[in-house]
Amino acid sequence: NNEPDYLPSVMNDGRVVYTRWEYTDKPLWRAQGLWTVNPDGTQVNTFWGNQSVCPDLLKDARSIPGSRRVMFTGSAHHNWFAGSVGIIDPDRGFNFPDGVTKVTADTAWPESGNGPSDPVESPRYHASGAFSGYYSPYPLSEKDFLVSAERGGRFVLYLMDVDGNRELIYEGAHNILHAMPLRPHTVPPVLADRVSWPDPAKPDQPEAGALYSANVYQGAPEELRGKARFVRVMAIDPKTYTYWHKRPYISTGPVVSAVQSEGVKRVLGTVPVASDGSLAFEAPPGKALHFQLLDERGRALQTMRSFVGLMPGERRGCLGCHEAHSRAPVNVPPTQALRQPPSRITPPPWPDVTVSYPRYVQPVLDQYCGKCHQGEGKARATLDLSLRPSAPIFPEPYHTLIGRPTWGQPYKAPEKPPAGFGIAGMLMVEAYSTTDPAAYVTPKPMTALSYRSRLIDIASSGQHHGVKVDDISLQRLICWVDAMCPYAGDEEIRSEDDPDFQGVDWLAIRPRLRSAPVIVRPGPVDDWRP
Repeated sequence: NNEPDYLPSVMNDGRVVYTRWEYTDKPLWRAQGLWTVNPDGTQVNTFWGNQSVCPDLLKDARSIPGSRRVMFTGSAHHNWFAGSVGIIDPDRGFNFPDGVTKVTADTAWPESGNGPSDPVESPRYHASGAFSGYYSPYPLSEKDFLVSAERGGRFVLYLMDVDGNRELIYEGAHNILHAMPLRPHTVPPVLADRVSWPDPAKPDQPEAGALYSANVYQGAPEELRGKARFVRVMAIDPKTYTYWHKRPYISTGPVVSAVQSEGVKRVLGTVPVASDGSLAFEAPPGKALHFQLLDERGRALQTMRSFVGLMPGERRGCLGCHEAHSRAPVNVPPTQALRQPPSRITPPPWPDVTVSYPRYVQPVLDQYCGKCHQGEGKARATLDLSLRPSAPIFPEPYHTLIGRPTWGQPYKAPEKPPAGFGIAGMLMVEAYSTTDPAAYVTPKPMTALSYRSRLIDIASSGQHHGVKVDDISLQRLICWVDAMCPYAGDEEIRSEDDPDFQGVDWLAIRPRLRSAPVIVRPGPVDDWRP
């Protein structure tokens, strides 16, 4: 993946449940929910918590025997060994407080704290002692489970039930973690492999998948209905590059944005939305795909703040641009888009498809704004649009255009913002409190990005001293804003030399930038090539 996946386990129904640490257009604080996938890589779906701030990090997930429920550790973004035991019931909801109960009521969810109405698993729970944290629970039944509990600075192993009764199983000189009972149990069903695996001799020529939706408006606010004409399809690159030894901004880098250090985005193109809201299109497999609903001018009405993927030959449906999932579609086939073969993605009318400020924005400013806002232009005193060094790591006027996002504080524009401040109109994903649910829920449509961007209005309306950019330049500006205003794309990253290696000599994998590998997916074995 382009994001890290952790701690998988096989569920009772044969799927794999795991933790995804996801930063896609979201704050970095509370973005570690549970996901599921079939063993063949198909049907990647969120299981719980993708729009929650509480608990902070869900991990150690395991199915409860004879149940659809899952037991987990509610842990912390910065402290992997803090935690409280909880249970997820997907039949009761997908985001806090729905579908989650806390077992160890004596211990708060670390970092995020308890929610305003923290549901508990058992009203009879009692603590039976002082325990500062829990780790790696292993459910044995609906009531009983093994768990490591921190007592006196060391994790010891208990047999415990949801009411808080516990019996010490083992205490040693070291921490006891990830206990696994050895006993016969029901073997989960083996799910069939549905992937059309490519010829091993041609791993870069897999069969396309197909993604469809009976109605992209299902679950979306009413004001969005009827406005979508296209879906923009973007792919997010896996990060195979790093500086290793230095940490610019908050990342081992190279950082691609002033908002967060997310991966490079590629614009694959657009696909049409039928008049009844349906769509079906061929999708490239083995990629992290990210979608946006567009109006007739190509501006984002609504954006997806996550990603999905398909395996070769996989066919899967999408409910719509929604706030909930796992619901039956209202509009059932055959819809307009499903009466014909899936459409193909129409690529953008330019070759450099990874989005960046130096290639998508600054040349447009130079061509259409430079006469007044650069060089000897009089308007330069009001707004300087010349490319020039600035702190912390990106040059101006990039920071001015995006509005210098704050980190972990509610966004507040200056009382007298300088000219051009924040006119790009991006989502200020880091400008929230670390426990503010608004940072993670689906944003309201048509409230940000290119649809409300003052930069796009100035570039397209002709009302600013008659300035009106050409159509392709305008679409590039729109793509840049809708991609959350990244500074660097793949071309910028690979223009830097490989960093000096600061690690130990025996480490086989060296940090790379210019020679960072490109991952060719899918195939039975990933082919890494420079």
